[in-house]
Amino acid sequence: MGIETGHFVLLVIATLLVVLWVFWAVKNEDTYKELTDSINPETYRYPDIFCVGFSIMQMLGIDSKSKKARARIKEIAEVQGKQYAEYHFYVINGAKWSYGFTVFVIFALFAAMANSVLALFFGALLAWLLMWYVDERFNDKLEERREQIIFDFPQMLSKMTLLVTSGMMVRDAWKKIASHSDRALYKEMQLTVIEMQNGVTEVDAYKNFADRCSIKEIRRFSATMVQSLQKGNGEIALFLRNMADEMWNEKKHLVKRKGEAANSKLLVPTAMIFIGILLMIMVPAFSGL
Repeated sequence: MGIETGHFVLLVIATLLVVLWVFWAVKNEDTYKELTDSINPETYRYPDIFCVGFSIMQMLGIDSKSKKARARIKEIAEVQGKQYAEYHFYVINGAKWSYGFTVFVIFALFAAMANSVLALFFGALLAWLLMWYVDERFNDKLEERREQIIFDFPQMLSKMTLLVTSGMMVRDAWKKIASHSDRALYKEMQLTVIEMQNGVTEVDAYKNFADRCSIKEIRRFSATMVQSLQKGNGEIALFLRNMADEMWNEKKHLVKRKGEAANSKLLVPTAMIFIGILLMIMVPAFSGL
């Protein structure tokens, strides 16, 4: 009787979840159609089901107004640009909840058919891992962009030091260096040039540059540049030279840390290979006893 009751409970749970999924998918398909149609299917698979995730977000009150959401949108703006940051915030969260809930529903059906509570728990775990992965995939992009900026920053400072020391104005040196590459740091410098050409003051343009990069070293650099403009600091070349030396040392430490992290990541697959080889040797040996 206990087994029958447990099976009945799993059937009820699976039925409710399927009905809820279908209800959200059908009811809100037109509501979120414009948003789902704008999602690149190469970036996010099955965007048509995102109406389910958006419905869950609406039910849970997940929007861009909370403190946590604003902090996340600021991070997204670093990668996607401030103009589209809020849009990508909703897309990322829509993907998380759509994938997670859909996987949970599928495993709930498996659990009901197999009469296995373990399958339900496994489905919940897999759904959580999938939601975590969607977040981590963006975090990896953000970390990669920040590391790229830090890697390019010392060279940029060295170039600016050389040009400013030779007598070139900071603004002209900035414009000249910005055109050297299309990597993240130089793209942000190019945006700063465009802002100044469109009437934004040099002070505000450097502040905006620091906000877009959102890295403490860039903020310190920007603050000094602003101070130089406001107070007429004649030691800007000395500051640039000292900061360039400092950032070259930081780059060396970053490369070392990345190497250590890469070695740590290799430990898990190496251990798994070792265990596999050990089993291949030990099992036949013990079988022959």
